Amino acid sequence: MPSVKERLAQERSHRPWLDHVLSMNEHYGRVKGGQQAGAVTYFAFLSFFPILALAFFAVGVISSVYADAQQNVVSAIDSVLPGILGSGDNQISIDQVQDFSGLAGVIGLLGVLYAGLGWVSALREALVAVFETPQREQPSFVKGKLRDLVALVVVGLVLVVAVAVAGLLSQSSTALLELVGLGSELAWLVVVIGIVLGLAANAVLFYVLFKLLAEPHTPARALRSGALLGAVGFEVLKQLSGLLLSSTQGQPAFQAFGIALILLVWINYFSRLVLYAAAWSFTDPDAVAARRAEPADPVHGPATPDLSELTRVEADEADDRSLGQRVKDAVSRRR
Repeated sequence: MPSVKERLAQERSHRPWLDHVLSMNEHYGRVKGGQQAGAVTYFAFLSFFPILALAFFAVGVISSVYADAQQNVVSAIDSVLPGILGSGDNQISIDQVQDFSGLAGVIGLLGVLYAGLGWVSALREALVAVFETPQREQPSFVKGKLRDLVALVVVGLVLVVAVAVAGLLSQSSTALLELVGLGSELAWLVVVIGIVLGLAANAVLFYVLFKLLAEPHTPARALRSGALLGAVGFEVLKQLSGLLLSSTQGQPAFQAFGIALILLVWINYFSRLVLYAAAWSFTDPDAVAARRAEPADPVHGPATPDLSELTRVEADEADDRSLGQRVKDAVSRRR
């Protein structure tokens, strides 16, 4: 009777999707994805509040041009961490963040922001490990920090724009349905549109993280596949975080640790999700085929000796042997 391992190997050979799932999990373990996610969680938690303060400072600067900037930022944060902002117990007060995010506070937070960029740097190093980016293609310290800053800004813009577009389309869809008298019958359509837009925004977010931070050689189709998997998982994680936040109200452990407990748990699961999605892209059949087709790096061994010099030395040695033989012959004839 075949063992469990043998039966699993047979199933993998007949079911490509199962082989892909197991390959993803094996690669995640091989690159120590759990430890990588732990490092990302540590730096992400340290950078959360400084980045939040700076985000609201930026809102205050651009609010004169874009009146809905604050509401979109609040909606973007709430879409990622439902219920984390508010005026209730164990919630982050927007007013207090805005009071702390003045110009003086931002100047004082610049050093903390630099340390906060450690989150993106840790995520970049984790993605580089998952995608096995060659050492020679990894950025220098300065270039890496600039890339991290760009990635941080782009991720924020993606979230804000996605929320703004989703809100605009949702309002337009609702108004259009009410205009034709189908507001109640097709209300589910607005919900479906919101879900689809949310998944699309999540997929763009994951794809941007892969491309900007790791710059992998993985084909675009494989990256999109991993980004889609991450998008679905991210949507599930957001729903679970809302349930977790509501279920911990009044619990002794939550009262002791406050919002920090929710942040740590959520950030760790999000970090694991990003690395699992990256591992899915790396083990995609298209990515595996592309790596096999790449020419192998040349093996750097000792330098090849100069054959012309070697030939000259051998000729000199042959001449010396010939001269020695002639001397011996001459001596033997005299005898």
